Formats: sequence, structure tokens, C-alpha cells
Amino acid sequence: MQRRPLYWVGGPFGQLIRRTRRGCAMRELTSYLKLMVTAVLVFALPHIAVSKPSGIIEGRVTDTETGSPLVNVNIFLKGTGLGTTTDLQGRYSIAGVPAGKFEIVAQIVGYKEEKRVIELLPNQRMTLDFKLRQSAILLDEIVVTATKTTHLVSDAPIPTSVVTRKQIDKYNALDAGEAVKYLTGIRFNRSFSPMASDVFQIQGLPSRYTLVLLDGERIGGRYPLTQIPTDVVKKVEMVKGPSSVLYGSDAIGGVCNVITRALPRRHFFNTRFSYGSYEAKSLVLTHGGHFGKFGYLISACGNRTEGEEGKRNWYNMENIFGKLGWEKDRRNDWTIRGGYYHEDLSLREAKRFDVGLEGKIGLPDLSNLVVKGYRARSRDKTHVGGALEATVTDEERNRGELRWTGTLFERHLSSLGMEILYKKIEQRIEEGDELIDKSQHMESLYLQDEIIFKPVTLLVAGRLDHHSVWGTHFNPKLALLYKATNWLRLRASVGNAFKAPTSEQLYRRTWHPGGRGFWIKGNPNLEPETSTGYNLELEMQLKDVFHGKLSFFRHDLRDMIDGFWAEPYSVYSYQNIGKALTQGAEAEIKGSLFTENLAGTVKYTFLKTKDKETDKELTYRPHHRATAELGYSNRRFGLSLTLIEEYVGTRFKDWKNEEKLPHYFLTHVRVNQTLLKRLVLFLSINNLFGEKYLDMRFSEDSLTYKTGLTLKF
Repeated sequence: MQRRPLYWVGGPFGQLIRRTRRGCAMRELTSYLKLMVTAVLVFALPHIAVSKPSGIIEGRVTDTETGSPLVNVNIFLKGTGLGTTTDLQGRYSIAGVPAGKFEIVAQIVGYKEEKRVIELLPNQRMTLDFKLRQSAILLDEIVVTATKTTHLVSDAPIPTSVVTRKQIDKYNALDAGEAVKYLTGIRFNRSFSPMASDVFQIQGLPSRYTLVLLDGERIGGRYPLTQIPTDVVKKVEMVKGPSSVLYGSDAIGGVCNVITRALPRRHFFNTRFSYGSYEAKSLVLTHGGHFGKFGYLISACGNRTEGEEGKRNWYNMENIFGKLGWEKDRRNDWTIRGGYYHEDLSLREAKRFDVGLEGKIGLPDLSNLVVKGYRARSRDKTHVGGALEATVTDEERNRGELRWTGTLFERHLSSLGMEILYKKIEQRIEEGDELIDKSQHMESLYLQDEIIFKPVTLLVAGRLDHHSVWGTHFNPKLALLYKATNWLRLRASVGNAFKAPTSEQLYRRTWHPGGRGFWIKGNPNLEPETSTGYNLELEMQLKDVFHGKLSFFRHDLRDMIDGFWAEPYSVYSYQNIGKALTQGAEAEIKGSLFTENLAGTVKYTFLKTKDKETDKELTYRPHHRATAELGYSNRRFGLSLTLIEEYVGTRFKDWKNEEKLPHYFLTHVRVNQTLLKRLVLFLSINNLFGEKYLDMRFSEDSLTYKTGLTLKF
């Protein structure tokens, strides 16, 4: 079968693509990369050459009630990328501010944000102090994932949810997966049974359609969120809907970006130990500090889970994470980070090492350049189906990105970026001689323009990907934000997304001993899976006492990759055959109840799915899912109590829709107590009343718990 590109591109660029296919790969690849770098620099150089008089804004931020200085408060000029955080004395300074009129924002978790409109003259030094008041609920947060530009959540044109540090502590979340579990429209659970993995779904889509990032860089493995201890996490940003326009493959359902803690302004050392059901033990050590303009953060984590008696669902994990950075100011910094991850389960062992570099270069006229490089190597050793000899897969991944962001015209915030990706896979049967050695590369160019005509913001974006195996693909996206009033906002978006075939789906060759035994072989002729996604959201906000959202979504999936018998009962392979649909609605209400110490939240998701090939519903997708939370916090006594009631409706267990599982209610409790500001005791109880239920790759019929302590120095 002759391979066709998904989109045929004409002109000189199309000729370049076709010549690459005919064998001039390296020469044409070099030319293509030069073309992309030149395009980015053409946008950036005029801004480098321009230098205008600038001023300084400085001041101090304190608590309204106590007068105490507030540390790590975000101070930024809205829509500019200029900003900083307060030091140990609550002071801040923003240099290089051009003359003009700006809106400056002071924001930190647990306090009501404050905004001021200022006008700065050339070479002026302005002093501006803030006094912040505590708030029971956080209605705004700084986000970057949705557009790769800095926005408050309320100003982002694409729907974004945030799990803050305060919420992570409230849920006693020990890893990133536990942190996102109770977000509206999100489904997360895990099983350590043979060949299982994290189950992480957005709006009913399979886990493979959600892209997981750590500090903006994709991470892989069967347990990407379980591997990240929350001790190093600052927040988690969740973007729902197609996001391939900025992130490429896999971002069909959305993007989950786990953002680690900022480099500390003072030395600290934390240790956390936990113990729970199934002999689950974990120990995390985290240390950070600074010297001059440099800062560092390092963490080591170890988990041991014995699992259920008589079942092969034990889990051992160790990882080390670290980063070192230099910061001149908020617009000029360089950070290098890396990690080592090791997992040992029944029938499987996996290792991964990665290292990344990111630099931000502030240019005149409020524009900037971002330079990123990343390299990862991994080894997966799996006894497929219980085979005596393991299948050993070594994979190498290299990625580079260059992005310019600035204002080309008045009311336009534009981003132009290029990305290159190189992957290599080697696979063999342990003790065998046959070796699969394949590589592939992809070059991408994307452009995004945010056009601001208050009260409307329009986002127009497009991405062109050229892959060495499956050709060229273009993904557009449109989004709209309409601020009808100070308390009412409307968002709408539509876009395309894709998921490239994995290296295993393309090249895999594995023996499975099931039945009489058979081979699992990849299909090098696979095309990417594609999707079109739609989202409409209405958001309401009444001061700092009430916040509500109502949204509608739809995902149309095409060319889904599914398995089939290429040769009956002897060779199993993959093909593009599936089509599916998920659609529904989400609602969320949260607010203070009678007092600022008491807050409540109600979340509901209605979901409708269909496999268009069989005209049946997708398995384990309930039509109705809801959670209700009641939280009490007393800062004076360091006490936090959270009660969570979870409802999951009926769902089908089999693809023929013949067996329906019953609905169930679960009750969860979270308690944590801070003593002497340095010791935190916590207790988490799941399924308080021992409800019996069955979910995808997971079943439970008894109460489970985790308890532990955190020491802070």
C-alpha cells in the first residue's frame, strides 16, 4: 500500500517534503530546520534591536489582618510577561517596565487577589504596596499551559482547571495522580496488576489521548503521574480539549501539566513518611536552597506496596528529581532539570533517565525568546502474557524547541515556534538474537495569535507537522473569550488534534504465550489517529464567595488504532479502523458557607459515548458522575478537615453492552493537622463504609487508608 500524506502541501514547501521522501532526508531536513529558525528569528530580531526608556515598580506585600510580610506572592503586569515574586520580607521589584498604562496584579494561594491600574512614566521609579485579605476559595491563578503565554485563569481563552498547592495539601495527595483525581470531568485510578497502568481519562476519552507533562516536557511510562511525588509540585494545570496545535501528538483529550516548585529563596529540608493499606510505604526527602542568583531543588522518593494477598499487584518504585537554575528576573532565567525513575512490578521492570534545559530571554518591547532542549532514555523489560523470556525495549527521545512571543501589532499577542523531535527504538526478546532498530523524526512549526478587543479575546492558531514515517499533518484551532460582565464569562473553542502511532504499534515484535502462543507484530503502515473537539463554557464569579461553571463538550475520533488478528490465532497486529464519539456536560459550583473557614463544592459530569463501528457505548463510562465536598479549615489551629461524597452511575462492563454494572456511592475523609509550623500529621480514608464496587482494572470491597507525617526544616 502506498503511503499518502494526510494533507498534501503544494509549492516549494510541498516539493521539499516530497524530495525528503525520495531519499534526500538529511540535506532537506537541515534546510527545513534553517528555514524554521530563520522564521522565528525574523520575528524576534526587530525587537532585539529596539531599546526604549524603562522604569521600575517596587513595593511590599503584607497580610491585612496581621501586617506580616507575605512571601512568594506573584506580582505581575497583566498581558506583558513582566513580573516577579516577593522575598522573605515581602518586598518585590520589577525592572525594565516600559512607559505606559498597565494593570498590576498581586496574587497568592489562600488570599483574595488585588489589582491596580497604574501609569508609568519613562525612567520613573514607582513604589506600590499591597495588603491582601485571606479568602476561603481561590478564584484565580496564573496559568501558562493553555496558550504557552501567561494568563490569569479568568483571562485564559481556553478552559483551564488548576489544582493549587493548597488543594494538594487539603486532599493529602501523595502523588500527582491523587492531586487531579477529583477535578470535574477527570477520572483517575491505578492498578498494579500485571500489564496495568494509570487510568487517566478526560471527558471519557481513553488514557492514551491525554498528554502528561512535567514542567512543560512530556513524560511517558505506565505510571507517569504516580511517579511524581507532590513534595516537589507547586500546582497542576489541566487543559481540556484538543491541544495538538501547541503540543503535537497525544493531546487529543487535553493536557495535564505538573509544574514543580519554584527554586527556593531560602534553604529548606522536608521529609515525608506514609503508611497505608496493602503494606504501602513511602518515604520522600526534599531539599532546596539558593546562593546568589542560583537556586536548586532535589528530591528522592521510594515506594513499597506489598499488594493484596494472592494477587500479583505489588509495586516498588524509586526516583530522584533535581533542578538547578539561574534567575536574573522573571523574564531572564535558565533552568536545567533531570531525573531517574525505576519501577519494579510483577512481570515488568522499567527505568528512565531524562535531562532538560530551558532558557527564557527577555527582549525589549516586552517580547521574549524561549529555548528548550530535552533528552530521555528508557528501558522496559516485560514478560508479555507471563512469557518466560522478557521483551526488552530501549527507547531514546530527543526534543528541541525555539519560541518567540511578543506583540506584532497593537492588540495582538503572537507566538511563533519551531520544534524538532527524534526518537529511536531498539527491541529484542531476552536471550534472543533478533533486534528491531528503528528511528523516526518530526519537524513542526506553529503560530498562535491572541487578538484582544475588550471584552472579547480571539485566539487563532495552527501547527504544521512533518513526520518521517506518516508524512504531513496540519492542525488548526480557534478559541473565543467573551467577558460579558465582571462576573460572567463565555468561552468557546474548536480544534483538531492527533495521536501518532507509538513505536510499539509500528515496529513491535513480541511473543505472547497465551493459548497456543502467538506473535504480536507492529504495522509500519499505520496513520495517526485524529480528532475534532468542541467546547463551550459559561463561568460565573461573585466576588470571593461563589464560583460556578457550566460547560458542554464533544470529541469526534477517527482512524483509531485497534488490534486485530492479521493471521488467525498466530499473528496479532494493529490497524486504523475505529471511530468513536464522546460528548456531554460538566457543572461545578463552589463557595463559602456561612463563614470563611467553611467551603463547599459540588461537581457533576454527564457523559455519552459511542463506538461508531459497533454502535455501542464505550465500556466503564458512566452517564452520571458527581462529587460533593465539604471542607473546614482553621489556620489558627492548623487544622483541615475534608469530607468527599462520590457517586458513579451505571456503566457497561463489556463491549457488546450486555453486562451493566450497578451505581455506587463512596465516602472519603481527609484530615491534616499542623503542629508548631514544622510537623504535619495526615490521615486519608477511602471508601469509609466499605462499599463493594468494580471499575476499570480496579475493584474494592473494603475501607483503605493512608496515614503519615511531614517534617519541615
